[in-house]
Amino acid sequence: MALARTDLTPVYQVGAASTVGVVTVGSGQTVFIKSVLIHNLNLSTDQNVKVHVVPNSSGSAGSSSSITQIARVGVATADTFFFEPAYPIVLRNNGDTLQIQNEGSTTDSINVLVTGDLET
Repeated sequence: MALARTDLTPVYQVGAASTVGVVTVGSGQTVFIKSVLIHNLNLSTDQNVKVHVVPNSSGSAGSSSSITQIARVGVATADTFFFEPAYPIVLRNNGDTLQIQNEGSTTDSINVLVTGDLET
């Protein structure tokens, strides 16, 4: 198995009041999430963002809920938050996902970048 140390995702923009699966494990992969960078694009409003680790649902991406939530962070206006667990979050099963939920109002977007390692 090869281990690639990389950005696991491109920069995702997560719109207001929406949830996006930013990392999804493919067949035969293991994903090690080292950090999640969350940037608040709004210049006048703080944003609340939830981070979910969601197990697969019969091999497909599951849905986020209060059971899958591992963090809720407040990101100040035009600021960036670095979510860096002491040990990487490991996703092993096909369809496991890391999902980001933006609790913002109708026009408030955030940008998200996930870094870590991918074993294939």
